[in-house]
Amino acid sequence: MHPVVKILYFLLTLLLVSFLSPLLLWIFCALLVICAVKLNFKKFLRVIKRTKWLLISILIIYAFTTPGEYIQQFPTNFAPTYEGSNLGLLQVAKLLIALAALNLLFATSSIESLMAGLYMLLSPLKLFGLNIERFTARLMLTLDYVEELIAENNQKFIFHQLDKIDSISETDNIEKEIVLVLPFFRWIDKFLLVIFIGAVLSLTTYRLVV
Repeated sequence: MHPVVKILYFLLTLLLVSFLSPLLLWIFCALLVICAVKLNFKKFLRVIKRTKWLLISILIIYAFTTPGEYIQQFPTNFAPTYEGSNLGLLQVAKLLIALAALNLLFATSSIESLMAGLYMLLSPLKLFGLNIERFTARLMLTLDYVEELIAENNQKFIFHQLDKIDSISETDNIEKEIVLVLPFFRWIDKFLLVIFIGAVLSLTTYRLVV
């Protein structure tokens, strides 16, 4: 599949979560999580471990701050509500969908192909004076440096290590040549683009009507 199509469908997935009913949202979440686990279990599990406190925090905040009927079985007066718990679980499901979709995107594509797809998507912005080549090259080099930092620290990455990226790029006197291979659109890619455009128009029309 063309990288442009993959990126667009990833964005469509993020857009779709705001239109689904709770039942369909959970079904969609389960399907994506199953696909992500089957495709790359270790990587997806690592992502979940790194975001577990965020998921727990979202659930707690919604459960204890949303007005509604208190859960009677809770042992203290400061109890969560049924409505808040449901909303919190829905937000967790949406975040899981985003994480699973992102994991599928990176698991099925190389960094080079994704950068090529991003370059093609952003190419129209050249009309507004944006240097797409420089932006894509900097992003690709940043991802390479992040991978190097993770490898040096035994698969662990701390955000303050991002400060090292500038120092590495400044002291690195070796010129790196970046070549992006822009793939052609096959008939299946064009067909999927038509479906994507139709889906976006349908969701937009539904939002305007409702």
